Amino acid sequence: MEMIRAGPVGETSSYTDTHWDEKGNTMISHIFVSFTYSRIISIQFGYIENGALVMSAKYGGDSNGRSFRVVKLKHNEYVTGLSGCRVINSRLSRCEGINSLTFYTNLGKHGSICEPAVTKYVTNIKTEIDLAICDRREFGGFFGSCNKYNLTSIGIYVNPIPSSNTAVKRENV
Repeated sequence: MEMIRAGPVGETSSYTDTHWDEKGNTMISHIFVSFTYSRIISIQFGYIENGALVMSAKYGGDSNGRSFRVVKLKHNEYVTGLSGCRVINSRLSRCEGINSLTFYTNLGKHGSICEPAVTKYVTNIKTEIDLAICDRREFGGFFGSCNKYNLTSIGIYVNPIPSSNTAVKRENV
């Protein structure tokens, strides 16, 4: 069965953004977020593989933000959803990144990281991805986009797993 993409929070600009994909990297132990007062600059993930911490690439701006947050998950904790706000600049009629992120887990929530900006020319559009994941195997990793300045989108892969009393049938159309 193929994984399903849920989301993203944010918006991708096809001209300037780079797509990134952490599909299948499910044993997340750390989420590193760099941000300023109004934008998520970059995100990076730490995974446990063979008992060792392995770091993903850093996605987003090259420079660090003014603030840095580490979300450290417990050994029995896994991601179940996320929410955030994308920033729309009404003067330029475009999305300018993400300015708030919250990660939901089976044990609670981590965030909000950064806070939505409030100005005359900025509109914040909130997106929630509530997947009702109740089994670690259902979380399939993250995907998103970024540019050289900041993180522009983030979404979650869901790996549907049938319960013992559910049959899954693929239909040919």
